[in-house]
Amino acid sequence: MSAFGTLFREMRQGKRLSQMDFALECEVSAKHISFLETGRSKPSKGMVLHLAQMLQTDLAATNRLLSAAGYSQVYSDQDLSAPGMAMIKEALDHLLQAHLPYPAVVFDHEYYLVMANTAMQEMMVRMVELGARFPDRPNFLLSLLDNEGMKPFVGDWENIACHMLQRVYHEHLAGPFRDQPNRLLEHALTLHGVPQGWKSHLVEHLDYPAIPFTLNLGDQQLKIFSTIATIGTPLDVTAQNLRIEHFFPMDERSKAFWQR
Repeated sequence: MSAFGTLFREMRQGKRLSQMDFALECEVSAKHISFLETGRSKPSKGMVLHLAQMLQTDLAATNRLLSAAGYSQVYSDQDLSAPGMAMIKEALDHLLQAHLPYPAVVFDHEYYLVMANTAMQEMMVRMVELGARFPDRPNFLLSLLDNEGMKPFVGDWENIACHMLQRVYHEHLAGPFRDQPNRLLEHALTLHGVPQGWKSHLVEHLDYPAIPFTLNLGDQQLKIFSTIATIGTPLDVTAQNLRIEHFFPMDERSKAFWQR
């Protein structure tokens, strides 16, 4: 079996599609799909892109399929500081600054912090003053679950922790490698005190339109909810993986805290 065939089969099976069902969707014969997976047939570059589109893979997975088939990758994977990403960086800066005085962050698909506006930076500095410890590149999921991170400041921690673990779990299931280990989730579950019943936990606050959470910063109690946005129609792996999270106050006292 070829490298392409092995990877292609893993992706197809990860979508829970039989060769026949996938062949019908692609409008090719099941025999051809079988030959591609066993290496008896080599796909053209156009066919690889067609298969990736039908599998609804992300840009990184499409690149991996192309490389496995012996073709050059078509989607760039540039660092955010690269000249070619200047317009993306400028747009992110605008979104973060426009949200002031409220906190906003940009993180990648593994929840590592990429950018933060001054309100978020000041909030994290306040947590450090109160005893938190953050690595140079914080991970929002792991920090939420860490006794030395954000955990002590989250008033309804178990509810939020279960929600975040469920989110990471389902994001992985929706991806092209659902049958492979979820490394981020595995790491998260090794942290002390993680709720044992996180997968079956029912999210509370169903009377709200969004999940609220409370941050206790010394004598300040802030009630917040957030929204998450993505880069529309991305053609770069890094750009596709970015998430922009905006935090909003849920009551007048929390609003006044940031407006001061």
